[in-house]
Amino acid sequence: MFNLPMETAWAFLPWPILWLGLALYMYFKLKKEDHWEDTIVKKEKGED
Repeated sequence: MFNLPMETAWAFLPWPILWLGLALYMYFKLKKEDHWEDTIVKKEKGED
């Protein structure tokens, strides 16, 4: 398309997949931590 060598494509193609994987990992990790923190706060307040 832009008359670039195939090595250029192999250098750029993996990055969206890596960033998406990192974003999903961080989303679920932080979601679990938020749920854990909410549970701790409710127990401290005595709302359980």
